[in-house]
Amino acid sequence: MAKVPTTWPDTAAFDKAVQLGGFSPHGRLKEAVVEKRGGLMRRMEGANAVAYVVDSPSGAAVLRCFKKKPTPALHRRYEALEKWAARADAAQSPVLADAVWVDEAVHIDGHWWPAVVMEHVAGESLRAHLASRLGHTEELNLLAGRWRSVLGRLDRDEVAHGDLQHDNIRIANGGRIRLIDLDAVWMAELSAEPPQESGHPHFQHPERLRAGRWDRAVDHFSGLVIHLSILALAVDPGLWDDFHNEDNLLFTATDFEHPMASPLWFRLAASRSVPVRRLTALLDGACRGSMSQVPPPRALDDPEQQPGRSRTLPVPSSEPRPPAAPVTPAPGRTPAVLIPPVAAEQSSAPAAASASPAVGDRPLAPAPGAPPPVPASASLPSARRPGTVRKILIGAAAALLLLLIAMVLGAAL
Repeated sequence: MAKVPTTWPDTAAFDKAVQLGGFSPHGRLKEAVVEKRGGLMRRMEGANAVAYVVDSPSGAAVLRCFKKKPTPALHRRYEALEKWAARADAAQSPVLADAVWVDEAVHIDGHWWPAVVMEHVAGESLRAHLASRLGHTEELNLLAGRWRSVLGRLDRDEVAHGDLQHDNIRIANGGRIRLIDLDAVWMAELSAEPPQESGHPHFQHPERLRAGRWDRAVDHFSGLVIHLSILALAVDPGLWDDFHNEDNLLFTATDFEHPMASPLWFRLAASRSVPVRRLTALLDGACRGSMSQVPPPRALDDPEQQPGRSRTLPVPSSEPRPPAAPVTPAPGRTPAVLIPPVAAEQSSAPAAASASPAVGDRPLAPAPGAPPPVPASASLPSARRPGTVRKILIGAAAALLLLLIAMVLGAAL
């Protein structure tokens, strides 16, 4: 990076230099002029940079001038992006906008100042696109599907944008989605150099805002927030008027800090759309857990990936249960045993009195499928001997006969 003075220009200084055409005479900025509409420069200001749309013989571009001195790590990030883009398959449609670092981009007060020259991505911001299509359910559902594909593509390419939010997402003609503002991009060769920013607070996990966590999965949370917002607006356009505040889509950072504690959460949880209710539960769980627990893009349309759900039924533990403690019989008594209930006749032969085996203060639970144990203090029934029933019946018949004879004799007398 070229050496520059310690006092960094303010946005007014960049505005003046760009309007006067103080651009580098080389490369993409050669003979560039700022584009104007209605006599005003096409200018966009974000948290970290001010951007201008410029025209040159090589085509339209966006000049991003930083509001404060960029770090060497930011310079290396754009160099890594250039190398990554060169390695990418040219036959595939790129998701990330093309961007290059220019050391001598804008001339102010006798010095050259660095900036990023980025491909000008035609189309609407996601915020403007949604606002103009409220009530178009099918179109928004298609957009949600394309958004899932973008997230999956980034995940497969092992790259993360780092600041997914409504103004960094462009919807080009035909619905193609492109991503701009690459100051927080993650890739393996940059993993030891986190960016100075933590992303837009209305799209980021609370852990990232607190601790600045930044890794390959940094887009999972914001990707889920955007996906849920699109699907929710597809079935309930009134959410836009009730919860959009020009700096978000639907959710705010407070909603993530206090999940299921605002009218927005309740409204989404009661949505007539099953996918919206499912993703609301998924986002609720993501807010309560750590960033590492946020589900990847492939889970967004998988109904099995729900908090508290399992793909299979729980399997009972295969660990053997402790055996019941043996009961020592009293001398001359039949030991108490556990027997299954049977249809055979029973007798009332007593069993030995003993304490019921237990662990702590609770009796041992029977194994699955086993009969309930009989307390040792209770009388245990035993099977009757063969012929017992017949003897009882004979005795009862004889007693009845004697009773009838007595009644006849009594009447005769």
